[in-house]
Amino acid sequence: MEQILQQFEQNYKKIEKLAGWAVGKPIILLMASYYTARQQEVNIDELQEAIAVIKQETGFFSTLRTNVLIQYVYAMQLAGESDKKEAIHELLSNAEILRKVKFANISYTTIAALFLTGENKEQQAQRAQLIYQEMRKKHKFLTSYDDVPIAVLFALDDVDIELRVQTMRRYYDELKAEKFTQGNELQALSQILTTVSIDYNEQIVPYIVAIKQQLEQAKIKVRSAFYVQLGFLVLAKINDEQLQQVIELYELFESQKYLKWYKNQAFSIAVQQYLPKRSLDANELLSVVSMELLLQMQYAIMATTTVVAVSTSSSSD
Repeated sequence: MEQILQQFEQNYKKIEKLAGWAVGKPIILLMASYYTARQQEVNIDELQEAIAVIKQETGFFSTLRTNVLIQYVYAMQLAGESDKKEAIHELLSNAEILRKVKFANISYTTIAALFLTGENKEQQAQRAQLIYQEMRKKHKFLTSYDDVPIAVLFALDDVDIELRVQTMRRYYDELKAEKFTQGNELQALSQILTTVSIDYNEQIVPYIVAIKQQLEQAKIKVRSAFYVQLGFLVLAKINDEQLQQVIELYELFESQKYLKWYKNQAFSIAVQQYLPKRSLDANELLSVVSMELLLQMQYAIMATTTVVAVSTSSSSD
């Protein structure tokens, strides 16, 4: 655990030095968590080059120029590419494909473009729109533009859309009955639970309740912001002993001075660091492909919620 923390801090300090006040601490934490979960050391030269390419290849009024937060999220994706110019144009093309199927030209669509990775991108985009519209039917007031990235990720699967959304709704209602707070966070949790299977599993809700109770017994207040991470722990089939390891990792991160005011993000970071370890320890449960999908989903949700939170905070100042 100390090794994880050490690598995280190294990445955090490097990104903080580069970004300064440009993006805000939540994005810096997100980026440090992304690299550390993949056991990578951030390459600042590559990151700076990626930012320069984004500025060179986008228009003055592009979201990637006007929204520095999303600019850094994109730069992180481009940093490892040998041909960054080609990579940014591919991502810009992805965003255009999403707009052609009637997704709005907003920041959430720009984030969703990162996850348009299917062999037939036009087909994935069309399917994402179908998923999004079906989600709106079941949760008209909760489903909004921030659900677009998840819809795009779900569109990689060729499964029954209506059944998936019905299962989401059933999990949502049952968790609400267990006194989980209604809202976007609970909806995100219900979405995640259909990742491995779109069929309803009667063991899932009691499993989540048990995890929540164990966290509370450890004197951790389970805020609605934690709900998404509970879903990832369920998908990883975590047991009591392993949950205790997550708790210890969370407490380790929470105790750090730079995370004093970011307890919600500290829990997300702890879970994100633990998932790859869980994959290695129990590879018979989750394939490398499915674990990478979980990491992508977690990153998509964290990126979306972080950008929203920072933007909202900035607009209210």
